[in-house]
Amino acid sequence: MDKIALIEPLWGMNILQWWIDIQEKFPFVSDLAPVFADVFVFAYPVFLILVYLYAIIKKKVQVKQWAIYICIATFVAVLLNIWIQTFFYKERPIVVLNQVEMEETLLHDILPTSSFPSDHAVVSMAFAMATLLWWIYNRKKFFIFFGILFILISLLMTSCRILTLVHWPTDIFAWLLLWVLVPLILMIRPIRYVLIRHVINPIIRFEQWFIGTLFNCEQPEV
Repeated sequence: MDKIALIEPLWGMNILQWWIDIQEKFPFVSDLAPVFADVFVFAYPVFLILVYLYAIIKKKVQVKQWAIYICIATFVAVLLNIWIQTFFYKERPIVVLNQVEMEETLLHDILPTSSFPSDHAVVSMAFAMATLLWWIYNRKKFFIFFGILFILISLLMTSCRILTLVHWPTDIFAWLLLWVLVPLILMIRPIRYVLIRHVINPIIRFEQWFIGTLFNCEQPEV
């Protein structure tokens, strides 16, 4: 199937040029942007593992549910993003502008050739919104703090994706709201009920059985 070829609109080109001008005025931005463009993708799974270990030690079932919900919401968003990528093709700005001297990001060598839509924007915003929406469900300050923090991280990371010429502005903006909808849909009461009852809680019960058998300790019922 032939993909639909996309070209960045003029306003997107202007934003990109503005980013390039910033790097020329402030050289340290060029040094930091490649790191911040990718590092949080590695930090997210580490954070979730640490949170889940904390929940096991403190026997906090709600925190376990939240960690698994984030994984599911992010995974679903990424799958939808991959599916949409099969319909479109868009050259990355680093290719179009022939900026071979740009500093490479951590994952530069394994980037797909098409830039639209942004996988990083999908992962980071789905992760952030899943956390924030879980606060609405649970009303725990713990979740709203991290929800706001992850939104700020998402904005930083996606900005650095543009700064490093890995993505055009529309690669980020065009799909940002769509991936906000994924965790939102999963939080709708009937869907949330099915998700928690038939997916999340069985995973937690298996983990509790495994930990209980391994260390001969009791776990709170789910």
